[in-house]
Amino acid sequence: MSNHSPTPSLTMVRSLPQGVDELSSMGPLELFQSQLEHGSTEAKVDGMKRLSVVAYALGPEATLSSLIPYLTNVAMKQPPHEDEILLIMASQLQLLVPNLLTTNMQVLPLLPILERLSTMEETVVRDESVKAVNHISPYITDFSQLTSMAKRLVAADWFTAKVSAAGMCPTLFEVTREDDLRFVYRDLCQDDTPMVRRAAALHLGSFLSQLSFEKVQELQPILEHLCGDEQDSVRLLAVSSLAKIGPKFSPDWTTQVLLPLVKQGSTDLSWRVRHNLAKVFSDVAMSLNLNENYPSQKSIIMACFVALLQDQEGEVRAGAVAHLAKMVHWGGATLFTSHLQALLPSLADDVVVDVRSKCALALMDSSEGGTLPDPIIVTAFTPLLENFLQDEYAEVQLHVLNNLSRISHLLSQMSGVVSNIISMSKATNWRVRKGVAELLPHLAEARGMDFFSSVLQEPAWMALLLDSVGNVRSACVGGVAKLCHVAGDDWIVQSLLPQHIKIYDHSSSSYLMRMTILRAHAQMAIASKNGHLFFQVIDQLLRGILDKVANVRMVASKGLLIVIQDDACDQDVIASKVKPALDEAMSTEEDIDCQQCFSECLKGC
Repeated sequence: MSNHSPTPSLTMVRSLPQGVDELSSMGPLELFQSQLEHGSTEAKVDGMKRLSVVAYALGPEATLSSLIPYLTNVAMKQPPHEDEILLIMASQLQLLVPNLLTTNMQVLPLLPILERLSTMEETVVRDESVKAVNHISPYITDFSQLTSMAKRLVAADWFTAKVSAAGMCPTLFEVTREDDLRFVYRDLCQDDTPMVRRAAALHLGSFLSQLSFEKVQELQPILEHLCGDEQDSVRLLAVSSLAKIGPKFSPDWTTQVLLPLVKQGSTDLSWRVRHNLAKVFSDVAMSLNLNENYPSQKSIIMACFVALLQDQEGEVRAGAVAHLAKMVHWGGATLFTSHLQALLPSLADDVVVDVRSKCALALMDSSEGGTLPDPIIVTAFTPLLENFLQDEYAEVQLHVLNNLSRISHLLSQMSGVVSNIISMSKATNWRVRKGVAELLPHLAEARGMDFFSSVLQEPAWMALLLDSVGNVRSACVGGVAKLCHVAGDDWIVQSLLPQHIKIYDHSSSSYLMRMTILRAHAQMAIASKNGHLFFQVIDQLLRGILDKVANVRMVASKGLLIVIQDDACDQDVIASKVKPALDEAMSTEEDIDCQQCFSECLKGC
């Protein structure tokens, strides 16, 4: 209950006409009623937000005998209360079930209130009441009450009640399994009002997915009718519902019934219908349950996807290209080569930046999972990745940079990509430089340490390690461990560590650079565990705890703490070298925070 308790309210106090003495003798329900009946709209809203608190204070019996009847009168009032008050009431009623009201007889009295709210003109009130009905329905065992409510809503004169009924029917059918609800839903799908048909189409997939094959066949004409409705606002929702209908049925039925609807949707005259289909296309394709025994049908589905990727509307192309990776994995290398590969250059050069951005990410996602052989990835993706890395928008570049590590084993065959990465180490956008910094250890692994030493170390690694943006420097530090594993201790000691020490020595005026180098030393220590590299970086960390700046000393001690807590690190070195140095530094340390860090290190030794 504490999660629902609002803060004490001055609004409530100011809205009540009673004096202090009278207020002290009033119970929760009287206070609640007084605020709703005598306050301003602000005070009524404030009071309704306390509905669940009042109910918990009263307990189940008083709630059912006093509060619920009062709320029923509030809901039935003509003219209705303000929409905001009714919206909050529908939301608050959900908090009573199942924590306070648990049984069928306790929950049933809420139905008339929510049924009334479901007929309101304001959309948000109806939506919240539908959500509330769906929430409490599983706790009602008198199924006839639920079915009767649905029938009354569908039989109403005004469309608002019917729209609410469409949102309830899937949950009500799941709870009751009443066949009458199938006929109720059929009537909604055939209603004369487009808004009602739109609501029915929105929930069509959820409803049909619960039916048996025979019963879905009975409603098949309804599905086909909605997918071909004269209103595109109905068609777009019906077409997107296909993703939920097919998974439990056989490929023979889905190819006969659903496949024609997918073809129809992909060539619909309304771009909004095509857009809605594009946004769920991979889900629709997978719901058809096609396997290797249906190659021609899979080819048709892929052709529909290609049509959406080539659509004249940029929104449609952007929606479709977001599913490119899933469709590659769904179709396999054969369908990729025959349908998609030739289309990629035009997508990579699309005038809409959102298409290019999503295409860049999709290519990286497509390269994982083993669906495409490495030769196809190198041949088809290399020129595209080069273009993406040269794109004028950083978002496009970052989608590639942040995911190139997935294909790091192929970078040795992508010289143009590597050249672009090197040039991007000087990009003006710091996020791009950060992406390059994260990639450098992977490039070292792919191209070898000779390439790293001659091409990457000075212009890229050292420059980014000294970058003015902390996140870029941290990206370099984060890659030190992998670089150590790739290069080996000997190379680090001979080629990299001396340069790091030199930076530390020449950074007397920049404590941030010294902190960066010390964090890199700590990563080297963790990577090496023991041996000559471990000894040397431990010496540098111990040098750091004597730095003139307290922040630097703290970073050095935290690096030592990480080493100390790693049981795989050389414990003899920690006992003979680290502990005495920490004891000596502790004896002269004046900064309280540094003393705390040193103390934690000593406890771990």
